[in-house]
Order: sequence, then structure tokens, then C-alpha cells
Amino acid sequence: MNTGSQRSFITCRVGEGLVGIGIEHVQEINRHVDATFVPRLEPEVKGLINLRGNLVTVLDLVRILHARDIANTHDTRNVIVHLDNERFGLLVDGVGDVSSCELADIKQLPSHFDPDQAMWFEGLVQLERQILLVLDVGAVVRGPTERERRT
Repeated sequence: MNTGSQRSFITCRVGEGLVGIGIEHVQEINRHVDATFVPRLEPEVKGLINLRGNLVTVLDLVRILHARDIANTHDTRNVIVHLDNERFGLLVDGVGDVSSCELADIKQLPSHFDPDQAMWFEGLVQLERQILLVLDVGAVVRGPTERERRT
């Protein structure tokens, strides 16, 4: 739940890191379903799935953030997010709990962060035992080209 001074995230394992997806974007979480291949798309686009009569583009978040394909396991999940009246599936290695923090606890990424990686995140939050990178859902679903045009 998001209040005026708080923000909540679904925590997801993506590679070795912990990523937070703003709960305001999350519609549902599903077990991994094989997407229908669509030719001539970028490698991070796994294809399309039919979700209750609606086509949803599935993106491999591991591929986007770590330049390698996701390894499908029993923990792999498809986080369905919505942005601008469109839905996307984000494949992640696993889903954890909901984590909430004060808006003031979301810090900027350190300056030494690789710009090619930093473009995918809004900031970070120091949790009790690890760091949560806050995913910029808009940057992920638009892709790097659109993001570069905005900056």
C-alpha cells in the first residue's frame, strides 16, 4: 500500500540482486508460462501470452539487467505490471515479500553505478540485510531507446 509518505514494493530476485517493483504497477503474479515466440523482436522480449483474453508482452528482466537469459526454475515468476493502460509480464527468478519504506528512505544510486545499469532504476533502499534496487517500470517497458530520448 502506498500512502503520501510511504511506498511499497514487491521484492523480486533477479540474478544475484533484489529488485523492488512498485506495488502501484503490479496487477498479479503468475507462475512462468511459455510465451508465444514473435519473430524479429529484441532478445529481451520473450513473446506474448494470452491472459484472460488479453495479449501481454513478456520481458525477460534477467536478460535486461544482466544480459543473460533467465534460467527457468520452479521459483520463476511472471510479474504482470501495468503502465499507461498496457500490461507487460516481467520474468523474474523469484518473488519475495512486500516491502514498504518511507519516501525519504529511497536514495539515489551511487555515482559509480554503470550508466547502462542505472537507467533501469529509480534509486535504492537499504533493507535490514540487503539493498533493494527500485525498478523504473517505465524505463523497462519502453526500452533503452525511449529512455535515452527522455533524458
